[in-house]
Amino acid sequence: MWIEYLRIALSMLRGHIFRSLLTISSILIGAFSIVLMTSLAESGLSTLASSFEELGGARLISLWRKSPEAMESKQASYQRGITRLDVPVLRGIPHVVSVTSLVSLRNRPLITDTGKRRNGDVVAGDAAFLSFFRYRISEGRSLDAEDMAQHSRVCVIGDGLADKLWGRGEKVIGRSVMVSGLYCRIVGRLAKLDRWGVGFGWEWDEVLVMPMETLADHEATLVDTGRRLFLLTEGPQHNEIVKRIVNAVLLERHHGVDDFAIFDFEKRLAGFYRVFLIMKVIVGLLAGISLLVGGVGIMNIMLVSVSERVREIGIRKALGASPSDISRQFIVEAMLLSGLGGGVGVALGIGGTLLGGSIIQHFKPRWQIVVSEPAVFLALGSAVLVGVLFGYMPAKRASRLDPVAAIRANG
Repeated sequence: MWIEYLRIALSMLRGHIFRSLLTISSILIGAFSIVLMTSLAESGLSTLASSFEELGGARLISLWRKSPEAMESKQASYQRGITRLDVPVLRGIPHVVSVTSLVSLRNRPLITDTGKRRNGDVVAGDAAFLSFFRYRISEGRSLDAEDMAQHSRVCVIGDGLADKLWGRGEKVIGRSVMVSGLYCRIVGRLAKLDRWGVGFGWEWDEVLVMPMETLADHEATLVDTGRRLFLLTEGPQHNEIVKRIVNAVLLERHHGVDDFAIFDFEKRLAGFYRVFLIMKVIVGLLAGISLLVGGVGIMNIMLVSVSERVREIGIRKALGASPSDISRQFIVEAMLLSGLGGGVGVALGIGGTLLGGSIIQHFKPRWQIVVSEPAVFLALGSAVLVGVLFGYMPAKRASRLDPVAAIRANG
């Protein structure tokens, strides 16, 4: 029986091919939009999450100086804020894997040994900085503890910044650059790095990294006020206990003055993912509006089809077809139209995701291409459901026609 319904529906589709294609196209656009937009949004989230996870993701905790809320009068009796002496103490806290200290300076004027001037990001870090943030050296060497202890005027440079200062492909090891009134010799070049959507105060590939002690010799106040600490824990489940211990240790060292802030990336990332999920749902709903427009088109075309086939309906009823048979026939036709549109739209959406992702990868190699499976099933299911819902009224109308009046109407 259902095969017969489908055969009749296919013959009607072929009989009005242009009209059917116009109806299918509206559903096609809706399904295509849902799959493409949701998949691109999920690809962006996956790429961003991958970049965060490479750095530790939810295991990261950050600390920096802030104005105290209690015991402010005691600040005059000791050095304020996060200091270099706090770092080794925090390294000994249980569940802490790594600690690094840094000062980030945005858009600082740089002058090369050839006289070229350009602004760039500068980071004054400790010996753990480069390994903590997963930097790799492509030429020369890294900064080590000896450089920090001797306040050496040396630095390592990002691949992109080296190209901008001296030209693409130029050797920079041994060259010098002036920053904050002092010359530092370049001893290492960082491997090209692209972390899409993740920032901590400097451009990953366009940065100059120097020992913090070296910068402190020339800009002590800037280092004292701008020092930030990053901790990496064994796992997000340890973040809460680590924060409590860090807070207790620093309060004791700072004489009860809470002149520091603690930031837990685990809680922020969880909130970010919730917001992103809401945005993804909104994107899908906006794209799904075109499915509703397509449903109106299906209802319209089915009502026209009923009016054109009144005589056929009357004859089928006279030959014994029940109202439910007539109703099912028109619902199958509506489902066929919407199903075809949904299937083609999903296929095009997947193709568009793969093509768009490949284009983005050409400019952003770390971009991850993700086809959203929930969006695929949602688009297909919604397309068929739209066909059923918007085909119901025309089907009901056809099933209620009086067979004698129907035969006479076109007779």
